Amino acid sequence: MKFNSILIIVTFFSTFIHFQSQVTNQDKPKSWELQNIQQVSPISLPIFDLKSIQNEDKINDRNLEIPYRFGYKFDVNYSLQNSGTWETLDNGDRIWRIRFLSEGAKSMNFILEDFFIPIGAKLFLYSNDRTDLLGAYTFTQNNKNKSLGTWIVKGEDITLEYLEPVSQNGKGSFTIRKITHGYRSGGNLNASSDCNIDVNCPIGSDADPLKNVLKKSIGLVLVDGAAMCSGALINNTANDRKPYFLTANHCYSDPSTWAFRFNWISTNTVCGTTEDNVSNTDYHTISGATLKARKETTDFCLVEIDSEIPQEWGTVWSGWERTTNISPWVFGIHHPAGDIMKVSRDGEPVLEGNMWTVNNWEIGYAENGSSGSPLYSSKGKIIGQLCCGNTFCNGTTYQSGVYRYGRFDVSWDRGGTSDTQLKDWLDPINSGVMVLDNYPALDLGTSENILADQIKVYPNPSKDIFIIDLQSAKSDLKYELFSSNGSLIIKGKFYNKINKIDLSGKPNGIYLLKVMDGKTIVKTLKLLKQ
Repeated sequence: MKFNSILIIVTFFSTFIHFQSQVTNQDKPKSWELQNIQQVSPISLPIFDLKSIQNEDKINDRNLEIPYRFGYKFDVNYSLQNSGTWETLDNGDRIWRIRFLSEGAKSMNFILEDFFIPIGAKLFLYSNDRTDLLGAYTFTQNNKNKSLGTWIVKGEDITLEYLEPVSQNGKGSFTIRKITHGYRSGGNLNASSDCNIDVNCPIGSDADPLKNVLKKSIGLVLVDGAAMCSGALINNTANDRKPYFLTANHCYSDPSTWAFRFNWISTNTVCGTTEDNVSNTDYHTISGATLKARKETTDFCLVEIDSEIPQEWGTVWSGWERTTNISPWVFGIHHPAGDIMKVSRDGEPVLEGNMWTVNNWEIGYAENGSSGSPLYSSKGKIIGQLCCGNTFCNGTTYQSGVYRYGRFDVSWDRGGTSDTQLKDWLDPINSGVMVLDNYPALDLGTSENILADQIKVYPNPSKDIFIIDLQSAKSDLKYELFSSNGSLIIKGKFYNKINKIDLSGKPNGIYLLKVMDGKTIVKTLKLLKQ
């Protein structure tokens, strides 16, 4: 019997502190606690030619190469020093507030520069009627680019409120450089066409188990302050939860101002009808990212979110496949028009070319805002991201569509340099794997997982020694042990059913045990070095 090779990742635990930069919305602005506090007069933003912009959108909305534009950006210059109102509290703390009115806006969001929040200070955004609140942004949002792109606050009358403790007097800084007037739904419910179907709608017994896990990878991303795209957290061979996010190159703008929303899933399932969605309340928002690589010809963009994704969010890092195999059927998960999460499926093989091509979804739909969303193979692995095409929906009836996806295998190592290819980031240990599972590794019923389970490693945790139990797998298998930087430590053969790897004296870190007898699959194990 021939067994596939198995890549086993052994992780030593270490104690560390990593500040989370998610926006919790569990706090409240200080002014809400105070009675008889002075009201702040709004700054009225200019009127703009909305009709002209809407006419452009009628054309652009059928072109998937353009992100979903939902807002009009104003260039402004408001800082803690040149505008707003300061008030000093009895204990010496200070509150700074500034209020903006943009008549007719469905929402507003902001890009801040020269951004620095000292420890203990807090920044909130809220609607004047207090029905929508964003914050607190704290020192955890500080980054080397000194910039922040906020998420969206609903309404036309929005206040920014900054609380600075007396111990940090004068240490905070930021300047509001862009204000977006959201003239149509973006990041709001029911913005997409009625022939879309929610991610929780059934798309087939073979696909549903995959889709129900991989939806936890999908993110809606606010780009350039006034547009939206989709994308996914994507795994790397170190299996280290590094927050890489794959989207489309045509969505690219300065990623330090991007904002992300994960786990935005409807609490009532709408499958291609005119019924309105109802939102969940446990979605999560995080801001800021750094560009790693992008390429125009395959239209991919890989960024690293600037902060660790909290484990309590329950997110999943999608696996990938860089072979040239033609998947017998495919599916996609996305946020069309910045709407709540949707799903599509085509029961036919993709068409091969410079890009993967899907001719008409059999279930679901895709439109502007779906740009950058992953194309999953029948094994639940990313094989590309949505680039372009054209699409048409009439009411609840899907008319037609041609969808092209940048090929993952072409994006892998045909760029020549680390800033134009995926390999350097998604295979940091130089494993050479062709297929990588999602993280955390879950049994999705694939033959790879069944084969991986035929090799066991124990005890776990262990002090120094790993027992490699081949069980029903054949013996006489080659192995190689690598350090986390890809350096070969030892190689040899497992001649017995029960074998031993001794890591005595080795430093804490990630070690990779590669067992070879065919193609590679991945299984993650953890060792506590005591």
